[in-house]
Amino acid sequence: MVKYEEVDGRLVCHFDGRMDTMASTKVEDEVFDQVLRRHLPTVFDLKEVTFVSSAFFRICVKAARATKDMKLSIRNAAPFVKDGFRITGLNNIMDIQ
Repeated sequence: MVKYEEVDGRLVCHFDGRMDTMASTKVEDEVFDQVLRRHLPTVFDLKEVTFVSSAFFRICVKAARATKDMKLSIRNAAPFVKDGFRITGLNNIMDIQ
């Protein structure tokens, strides 16, 4: 559901499938642990994500607070996911692409 790699001094988290409440709850602690342990600027790659819930947005906020200098980037987000970040105002604290 989530794969991790370090690329150019960044932690890249590759998510896939539906990030609904159940899936987000399952991976939340693991993702947060990876972000805290590595303490690097972090990228959430959502190329393979087909749905996000408010629980996933909570993971994003939690990760943004834990990353070095609040450096959380969202990459490869589908238009409907970008809209969700904009509606919630999270695009003001994260780089959404």
